Amino acid sequence: MASCRSSGVLTASGLVYSGKCKLISIHAQYTGSAPTTVKVFDNTAASGKELARVILTTNPKAIEFDMHGVICSKGLFLELSGNAGFGAAVSIEFA
Repeated sequence: MASCRSSGVLTASGLVYSGKCKLISIHAQYTGSAPTTVKVFDNTAASGKELARVILTTNPKAIEFDMHGVICSKGLFLELSGNAGFGAAVSIEFA
């Protein structure tokens, strides 16, 4: 059985992993009071190739994105953004 690593629960933007990897899935739960944008990049910064974008609000409050092992050449970077009151708890699974 294949396995993967997890970023653990993240609540702020930041570098998840540096280097080549496979993006398995993204789990996100809305924790704020204003819409929150979740972006994942194949990079070590919030730029370059954007792999996924989700806007979280009250419905649905939580999502799972199955990324089917997308190959990332530079790494994984999580960006969370929105107006005052935005918030999310995100975990990224990768191999």
